[in-house]
Amino acid sequence: MRGKLAPDLSEAEVHDIAVRYLARREYGIEELKRKLAQRGVPAEMAEHVVDGCAEQDLVSDHRFTEMYVRMRIRRQFGPLKIRGELRQRGIPEHLIATALQVEGDIWLEAASRWAARRVQGKLDFAQKAKIHRKLMNRGFDHEQASIALSRSTSGN
Repeated sequence: MRGKLAPDLSEAEVHDIAVRYLARREYGIEELKRKLAQRGVPAEMAEHVVDGCAEQDLVSDHRFTEMYVRMRIRRQFGPLKIRGELRQRGIPEHLIATALQVEGDIWLEAASRWAARRVQGKLDFAQKAKIHRKLMNRGFDHEQASIALSRSTSGN
């Protein structure tokens, strides 16, 4: 396969490439199609190969979405940012909505942990505003950012 141009690859070779990608990490269906297209695989062949992988349950939007949401929560990102990232990866809205329906406390806990790491000593208004903005940039809504900030500054 090395040295061959992507249009010259057989369907079996493209399938092997897709499986190698999937062995490294989970992909969404549309994301895997884009990855193959970036490699130069014709769109029709990429779609056919990925559909075959989906039938074999090698690639799954549902599995990818659950894994992605868990990973981003661990890294203390909020639901708005995660939703946007999943949309960019071509995940259907109903899967995104289902995956993000976790306990509301999880979002507050993640935002509070992130804010607590940044709060040191007494904060003035500008410092609080900066942390609040950063929380919102991480995908937390105004209310979640405000609660997290008040939790992390209440001990000071």
